[in-house]
Amino acid sequence: MFKNAIVRKPGKNFSQGLTTSNLGVPDYKKTIEQHDAYCRALEQCGLNLTYLDANLDYPDSTFVEDTFVLTHNAAILTNPGADSRKGEVALIQPILTRFYKRFYNITSPGTLEGGDICEAGSHFFIGISYRTNEEGARQLSGFLEKEGYSSSTVDIRDIPGILHLKNGVAWLQDRTLVIIDGLKDHPAFKGWKVIQIDPEEAY
Repeated sequence: MFKNAIVRKPGKNFSQGLTTSNLGVPDYKKTIEQHDAYCRALEQCGLNLTYLDANLDYPDSTFVEDTFVLTHNAAILTNPGADSRKGEVALIQPILTRFYKRFYNITSPGTLEGGDICEAGSHFFIGISYRTNEEGARQLSGFLEKEGYSSSTVDIRDIPGILHLKNGVAWLQDRTLVIIDGLKDHPAFKGWKVIQIDPEEAY
């Protein structure tokens, strides 16, 4: 299904990025080691990687997925809810033109970050969070419909411990999802096969 992946090396100021965690300051050496392991894992899955250099202007820019949502034939450029990340979108578009000719844009007052979007085959779950608002979700839903996809929203603003939807749900195959305890009874997942994660393994 997937042939390509885009990755960006963490910058030396990675620890200055946004976080909701209280686990302490990230260790840069360990961050690089883990990112390298992540890239090797993607290659072991058979993907061709496009490597982007670190960008010190945007400490969070190693999380490239927040700047776009990809479908088979079109790319949707997001409008991050965090002001410090908005400039990242313009950086990623030239890279995406290597793979896509058709683009859509999430525009203000809509905000949307890719971490809130869980693709599940022909359906997309759109998380309503403190980074993705209802207007951003509405715009994305319209673009997805034009491309032949269905979508639904999942409000996670009151779910403890997660910033983005994909911190709490992952699609496996067909209609099977892995879900944290806080989302297991959400009506958006009715009719889907749900594998519930032990609360101790939620992180």
